Amino acid sequence: MLAACTPLALVVPVTPLLSIALASRGDDETTSRQIAGLERRQDWPGLAALAGERLQKEPGDPNWRLILGYAQMRSGDLSGAEASFAQAVERRPEDIDAWNLLGESRRLAGRPGEAIATLEHAITVSPGSAATRFLLGEACRDAGRAQQAISSYRESVRLEPDFAPGWFGLGVALARAGAREELPGIVERLRVLDPALARRLAESRSGNR
Repeated sequence: MLAACTPLALVVPVTPLLSIALASRGDDETTSRQIAGLERRQDWPGLAALAGERLQKEPGDPNWRLILGYAQMRSGDLSGAEASFAQAVERRPEDIDAWNLLGESRRLAGRPGEAIATLEHAITVSPGSAATRFLLGEACRDAGRAQQAISSYRESVRLEPDFAPGWFGLGVALARAGAREELPGIVERLRVLDPALARRLAESRSGNR
C-alpha cells in the first residue's frame, strides 16, 4: 500500500495508530467491528461502499468522510482520498488522524512540499502524535530534506519508543546520510519490535536491496 518512491519505503499501513483508529469511528459496536473486519481483510471497495451509504444519510459526518478517504487511498484513488480528508478536517479541525492522512495522501500523490506543510500544521493540532512526526519524516525524505527527516523520525521514537516504523525510517535516513554509527543499535531495537523491519534495515547496511 503506502509504498513511496524508494526501494526501502515502508509497505505497512500508514501506521497501526491510524488503521486501528478507524474502528473507533463507527456509530456503535457492531459498526466498529464491521469497519475493523473490512480493514483487516483489506476489502477497500467494501469499506468505501459502507462509508458511501452512511454519507448518503449524513453527508456532513466527518468520521465517515475519513473512512471513505482511507478506503480511497488504500485502493489508489489519491485525488478522491485527498478531497475526502480535506472535507474531514474542514468539519473537524482538531482531528489529528484526518490531518495525518491528508498529509500522507499528498505525499503519495508526489507533492511532498504540500505534505510537509500539512503535517507541520498537524503538529500544532497534536504535538504529541508520533504518527505525525513519522509521516513528516517520510515527506521530508521524499523532498530531499535529509536532516529534517532525521529530526522528525527521532522525535517520533522519542514520543513513542516502541514505534517500529519510526526506528526503521530513522535507520534508513541515517544510512543515506552516511551517519551509520547508530545503525547497529537501531537494528537491535527493531529485532525486538519488528524482526522483518530489522532484517530489511540490516540488508540495507550491507548494500542488498
